[in-house]
Amino acid sequence: MLTSLDLVSRRDSGAVREPCGDGDREPDARYFPIAFRALAPLAACAAIFLLLRPYYGLDHDAVIYMGRGLADLDPDGVGRDIMFRFDGQSRFSVFSRLVDGLIPALGLAAAAKSLAFAGCALWFAALAALASRLACASALWALLLLVACFDSSYGGFGVFHFAEPFATPRPFAEAFVLAAFAALLSDRRWTAGLCLVVAVGFHPIVAAPGCLVALLYEGLKDRRIFVAALLVGAGLLVAALAGAPLLERLTARIDPQWAAIISVRSDYIFLTEWPAGAWIAILRQASTLLLAASLAPPRARRLLFCVAGAVGLGLAANYLLGDLLMRELAAQAQSWRGLWLAAAFAPLALGVAAPALWREGSQGRIVLVLLVTSWILRAAPESAFLALVAALAWWRRERWSHISLALLERALFTLCGLCALCVLGAALWFAREYVRAAPSADSVLPSVLRAGEPAYIPLLLIALAMLVVARRPRPLLAVCATAVAAPLAVFCWANEPFPLRSADVRPPALEAIVAPHEGEVLWLNDKLAPWVWLGRANWASHVQGAGGLFSRGLALVWRERMGFLHDLGWVTDGALTPRPGDGVDFPPFTRGALERLCGRADAPAFVVGAVESPNALPQGLEARFWRGPMRFSLHLSGAAPQWTPIEHYAIFDCAAYRPAG
Repeated sequence: MLTSLDLVSRRDSGAVREPCGDGDREPDARYFPIAFRALAPLAACAAIFLLLRPYYGLDHDAVIYMGRGLADLDPDGVGRDIMFRFDGQSRFSVFSRLVDGLIPALGLAAAAKSLAFAGCALWFAALAALASRLACASALWALLLLVACFDSSYGGFGVFHFAEPFATPRPFAEAFVLAAFAALLSDRRWTAGLCLVVAVGFHPIVAAPGCLVALLYEGLKDRRIFVAALLVGAGLLVAALAGAPLLERLTARIDPQWAAIISVRSDYIFLTEWPAGAWIAILRQASTLLLAASLAPPRARRLLFCVAGAVGLGLAANYLLGDLLMRELAAQAQSWRGLWLAAAFAPLALGVAAPALWREGSQGRIVLVLLVTSWILRAAPESAFLALVAALAWWRRERWSHISLALLERALFTLCGLCALCVLGAALWFAREYVRAAPSADSVLPSVLRAGEPAYIPLLLIALAMLVVARRPRPLLAVCATAVAAPLAVFCWANEPFPLRSADVRPPALEAIVAPHEGEVLWLNDKLAPWVWLGRANWASHVQGAGGLFSRGLALVWRERMGFLHDLGWVTDGALTPRPGDGVDFPPFTRGALERLCGRADAPAFVVGAVESPNALPQGLEARFWRGPMRFSLHLSGAAPQWTPIEHYAIFDCAAYRPAG
């Protein structure tokens, strides 16, 4: 029989899991099987996780990856788009092979949705495996709820998110990295290594920080691993100096012209371009990780410290080699992307720290309420300050242990409650305004859940209550939560706000209009229509600039073409930036502008643009008209969101506007 000292020793070494407390004994346990009592809360957490990540159709970077699939299947059509002729990144991911196989089997719409759902489902499964190594019983479900409701954005400008509900390889790579960490905590090194290899196969940039964390985690136990890593690094450096394929980019510099295009189109690449808000989030995450590491058991502590160390090394390497030295491979590697680990581990760290702090009396509860308040105020600059104060107060708690804390504790709890009410009120106000202005009832719920985040505060407080009370949720409550969240999640995934155009149905009337001439089509302010409806390359669009970091040729061609359209007044300044603002819904077509474009040596075969009505064109312009499915353009420049309906399109044959001779 083990003594208590032996139990503590073996538990700290990872051989024995910490048993669940008496508070986890359920009064109705005899009425439900053990499997049901475990699966019911898991199903509820999974439903909430998917509900808070509604499917938005072919959006964000899913356009790039699904478009790559269309280009592979139609090299003489979509494959002639400059985005794919100058492609410098797709060949590094097995995800492209999945897309190439699924589009013919399922169609573009079903393939994109299936990949998005599979990525989210795999991510949640890996999260559950990792969380089960950090907590048990009620704490496990609380960790899952915290990750589900927390802000998933990371990096400058919030362009990227972990567990994103889009058809991209990033969620798959992230899931296998999390699975690798779960295997490391279980001493399954070979399993962890295999998971990391698969993650690299999906997305090397996202998987790289996970590999670094694993290297640090194992290296702290066996220093020979660090020696081997240094030897491998030295070998790669020698290969780079010798001009080895791909590695030679480590010594190549990004020239000023290319750097200027990247800085405007993809400003999140360089850390010096980031706004202060990005660093506020990083400080809050770092404070939470380090505070939780000081309270966690040995293995979890080492993992949290390794995550914080890997993120710090990634930021330092990106700043030194990418921002200062402008090395091509360093900028393309985007080592700052390790911040996805900080964003994903921050809620886990809060969940690990909360029960430990709560049990430490007034000092611990004061630190906890400061930390929770900082996460409630997320976007405010004060949030980073509160997180830093919480961490420093805990590490220096001996110096203020003699002070009476009852009044301070009540005041801070009151402040935290007021902040929660204000943030929740703002989210509900946004939801009301969006509902009033939304053009379609189907788009309301997904958009509000995604942008307004009205569920954040309630779920945060519920998860914290589960942590400090240490009581497993009753099966009936979990079943009720699943019964509510699951149908809503199904609705949000079945009714995306921006329905995907099916690649299997090309409008016959539209195809007949453009049939006389082969070649590119300039479809203004629409990144998908030429690919999906016509099977043709787009002459210029905003999305094409996303690959400029990986191809200097693409960056130069894209910038020249978009600049030309900007001079014509057909696109706004936002079309040249990573986050386009209000665009030109109805381009001001004139004969002079069309003759300038169609007189170019690389002119498109047709120009397509939205018009308010077929009678809205100026006199003297020759065009044919096509009525497409109704879509809405969102404008946020005013006090409330405004939606402009668009369904009529003018189609200009460039042959009619090409100068004679």
